[in-house]
Amino acid sequence: MKLAGLLAMVMMVFVVTTAFTSVNNVQGDDQSCKVTVYYSNGSTASNVKIQTEVSGGISCCGGREFTTDGDGVAILYWVKGCNLKKVYVKGKGYSVDYKDGGSYKLTLE
Repeated sequence: MKLAGLLAMVMMVFVVTTAFTSVNNVQGDDQSCKVTVYYSNGSTASNVKIQTEVSGGISCCGGREFTTDGDGVAILYWVKGCNLKKVYVKGKGYSVDYKDGGSYKLTLE
């Protein structure tokens, strides 16, 4: 029983520490897309953090964190073979279907 508890604790620490990794953790075989973030009034959302959530298989858990530039643009990266289906901006989740090589606009609610 103690071993099971220890194993659960180790797995929890692993998941928590790897759930959101830095944009600097980009690998050559990652997929990517460009997203421009806008406020509802049409102005670009500069220097705003975007967190991604991926799905699609056992190696497709967690996500990464990015920041838009001065024009509201961020390049999002995710592991090849995974799907980018959700992004979080300012605490709100947005369902998306971003594909490798695509260019998208996201208007905040």
